[in-house]
Parts: sequence; C-alpha cells; structure tokens
Amino acid sequence: MNKKISLGAAIAYMAIVAAVVFCLTMFYSENRYNAMYSNITEREREYALLSEIDQYARTNYAGTINEETLRAGIAAGYISGLDDPYARFFTDQEYEAYQRTENQQYVGIGVVTEQDVDGYIRVRSIYPQSPAATAQMQPGDLIVSVDGVPATKDNYSELVASFRGSAGTKVLLAYRRDTEELTVELTRREIDIPTITTTMLDNIAYLRFSDISNNTSAHLDAAIRQANQERAQALVFDIRGLASDNMEIIGDMLDTLVGKMTIIYAQDQQGELQELMESDDAQVELPMVVLADNTTSGTWELFAQVLRDTGKARTVGETTAGKGTRQSFYKLKNGAAVYLTVARYAGPSKETYDQVGVPADYEIHYSADMDKFLTMGDLEYDNQLRKALEIASTAVKTETANAQANG
Repeated sequence: MNKKISLGAAIAYMAIVAAVVFCLTMFYSENRYNAMYSNITEREREYALLSEIDQYARTNYAGTINEETLRAGIAAGYISGLDDPYARFFTDQEYEAYQRTENQQYVGIGVVTEQDVDGYIRVRSIYPQSPAATAQMQPGDLIVSVDGVPATKDNYSELVASFRGSAGTKVLLAYRRDTEELTVELTRREIDIPTITTTMLDNIAYLRFSDISNNTSAHLDAAIRQANQERAQALVFDIRGLASDNMEIIGDMLDTLVGKMTIIYAQDQQGELQELMESDDAQVELPMVVLADNTTSGTWELFAQVLRDTGKARTVGETTAGKGTRQSFYKLKNGAAVYLTVARYAGPSKETYDQVGVPADYEIHYSADMDKFLTMGDLEYDNQLRKALEIASTAVKTETANAQANG
C-alpha cells in the first residue's frame, strides 16, 4: 500500500535538506576562507620580514649590493627553507649548463663512487681512459674534499654531482690513499661509459652495472643478447652502490625485462597514484636475481622494486637506501629554474620504497673483514655475489624440474 506524503511534510523535508546543504557549504567556505586568510597572513609576514631586512641592508651595509646576486640568493634561500633535501635553485647560467650536460653523453672525470661511513667519497671504480684514470687515481682512494669543500654525510650527492659538468672545466680533488695525502686537478671531458660488464659464471650471466647513461638501456639489450648466445639460464643484476634519478632510462630497461603492465607510479602528497610508465608485451623469461645494498639509491631502487613486485626477480644483499622521491624542474621567466620534489615513486605493488628502501629477500651482509670496494665481483671474497648465484642456480633447477614434470 502506497503512502502519500503531505505537502507540508514535503516542504519541511526540503527545508531541512536545504538547511543541511547550506550549513555544509558555509562550513566548507569558512574553512577555505580561513586557510586562504592564513596563507595570505603568512605571506604578508614573510614579505614584511624580507622588506625589513632589505631596508636595514640598504641603509647600513658597507659593501655594494649586486641586485642580480641578491635575487638569486633570495630564491636559493626560499628553496632552502622548504626543507626539501633534493630541492635546488638554478640561476639561468647554471640551468643552461645543466641542460647541456643532460643532452650530452657523460661529461665528467670518470669515477664511480660510494659514500664512506665517515661521509667521505670512496672511489669504487674508474672508467678507462678517463681524466681520473689518466691521473692514476685508484679504486679505494678516499676523496675528502672537492674544490676545497670538505666531504660530509650531508653533501655527498651535491659533491658527486659536481664531478660532472661542461667539457673543459676543472675540479680540484683532495684524497687519501692509505696514509698518503694527495691532490689532483682534473679536467672534465666527454667519456664513453661502459655501463655494464657481463661475465658468464657457469650457466649464469652476471651483469654488473657501473653507472647509468643515455646508452645504458641499449647496453642492457646487448648484454642480454650476449647472454642468450652463451646459453645463459639465469641473470644476476649487480646494482650495489649505484645512485640515479633517471626514471626514463630505468623504465626503458624494465620494459625490456617485464611483460605488459604499469611498472612505475608516482604518489602525490595526498597519496593519489598516477601512472608514469607502462611496459609492452616483450619480456625476458629467464630467472633473475637483483644484488643490491644499503647504498643502492634512487631509481636504481625502483629497478629492484619493480622486478621484485612482478615476481621476476628475488633480491639479495641489504635493504636499499630509501631515496624514492621524484623531482621536477620548473623554468622561471628570467631563465632560471627550481628543482623540487613533487612525488614518490612506487612499483606495480603501488607501495613506495621512499624512506624504507627495498628489502632483501635474502639478507647477506658483506664479509666484515673484506674491503667491499676492492673485492666486489670476486667470487673468492664476495659473499653477497655467491649467495645471489646460489639463488639463481636454485631457480634454474626448479624451472628445469617443473618443465620435466609438465613435459
């Protein structure tokens, strides 16, 4: 039986709904206004403080104010105040130089480094025929300052980035070799980087990455072709000690290895995910192991995360560094630019590794009595590599047994 609602009740109901909507709208508007007012008030305080400083400086400063330098300093100070460890302000000249460097092959001094426990920069390897090789620097050398700036735990990334730059420019290094104190001035130049070394260890291809360049994805394709020609039955990727922020090249390499899916996401401040890169159908079917450690950083961690998320590889070694943030450039009207953290990376699991790192499925710490930077890749001393080969070999035997059982 249908019940009819009286006109009065309907009007009362509509009035209640309208009142609720009005109250919610007012509440939202008031909160938004208060937030905007708060932002405006905070900005007014910032401008007032800056104006006061400027007034005192222009009235009392005994030196000469360079307006261009002053503007750059104000901008750099603002970026510093964001508490973003990766943010940076680039003047127009710095940004132009950076773009030239990015669009070229590697231009630098030719060293691959690790951060020492004391914050110094330890040379892990040296590219053949590079400025560092010509100057007879050696793996294990401990760089203690760059252009007079002492190396610390807080400026490692900044100092290592300064090894690259425009061809023909110079960098002064102070370093230690055992008890000897040495200095050398190196001239940056373009170097053809051999970013992957492939070694067959029985039926397993051991691919050791030394760095990343525009050609690394092509190097990986060539290394996999070589492994197939030599009838490799598994792959071990060694990315220990590597740091990179290059998502595109890492993504291209992952596209070679995994099947069709979204492989890279960006997570914004609200936790929302945006798809950044999708792989195609082609993939490598061999069992894989990723060898990483606590100095593996940035998008190299993403490499390990994606292969682990997809089940393509197991990880061996240590939990990675946990630098999972994505930065972007924003060009300003005067040609300068700011570099800001805009998101966090996530793999197919949609979980970010930022600040937590990518865990090792098999945690193996390097032999305490061994010099890691001189013995990595040597089966006699490298217990992490031996474990990775053991896991790869087990995976090969499992696949072979499964194939025989199904065949």
